[in-house]
Amino acid sequence: MADPIISRAYSAPAFGGVQTGASTSKSSGDGEQFAAQLRKQLDQVAQMQADADRNVEDLLAGRTQNISDVFVAARKAQVAFGLLMEVRNKMLDAYSELKQLRV
Repeated sequence: MADPIISRAYSAPAFGGVQTGASTSKSSGDGEQFAAQLRKQLDQVAQMQADADRNVEDLLAGRTQNISDVFVAARKAQVAFGLLMEVRNKMLDAYSELKQLRV
């Protein structure tokens, strides 16, 4: 049975269309590519949160009157952060399962 959280994570626009296809060659660079992709996604979520904060400040200071844009930016940041936390939780679950493996 497919995990709905993981399938959403790979198809979500916030994660830049990560490809889920298996590669035919395994190299030591796979871990580095994963880390680089994860860092990129963390930066995107941080940017979304900064944009939402700036929009709220602009609204409170009277520099903008468009409340719907403020709500949309805040909701995007909230959803992206929630997805990021779900990915983190899945990674921690996988790590704890690997720790329990007997070799």
